[in-house]
Amino acid sequence: MKLRYQILIGILLAFIQGILLNFFGDSNFLPNIILVITIVGFFVERDIQKWIVIAWTAAIARDISLSVYIGCGAISILLTIWALYFLSRWINNENLIGVLIEIILGTVLYNSFYWIILAIIGSTYSYLYAFNYWIYQMPINALLGIIIYYFMSKRAKEKRKKERFRYY
Repeated sequence: MKLRYQILIGILLAFIQGILLNFFGDSNFLPNIILVITIVGFFVERDIQKWIVIAWTAAIARDISLSVYIGCGAISILLTIWALYFLSRWINNENLIGVLIEIILGTVLYNSFYWIILAIIGSTYSYLYAFNYWIYQMPINALLGIIIYYFMSKRAKEKRKKERFRYY
């Protein structure tokens, strides 16, 4: 995929996140669509460069348009992707349990990195206060990730099948 398409997908994801923010309002049940699509996409395709560009573009566009602090979400999502990249060799990417583990772990890592960056900047939120929000966000992200994984894995399996039988 070309770089310009990756940037356009990132901007589209930030736009979808903004629409979800308007739909759900400031509630605890707001899914992080950028994080979930990035984790599932990386989990299925194992192309870290492509998904880092998409995630960073989407996160920085979301921070510019929806956040008080610009760059915290982008740094957090980069750290989360790199951490999941190093942990991915022990998680199977062929089944649903693996993607659930990766999404829940990714949600916890992203929110923890985000809280650490905000604490360094000078935010007064405690970790337990932030954790109250994550309890609602984890099942919603997991459900959304299962739905996205169904469609992305279907396409990836067809692609692998074509590549496998191409030389016979």
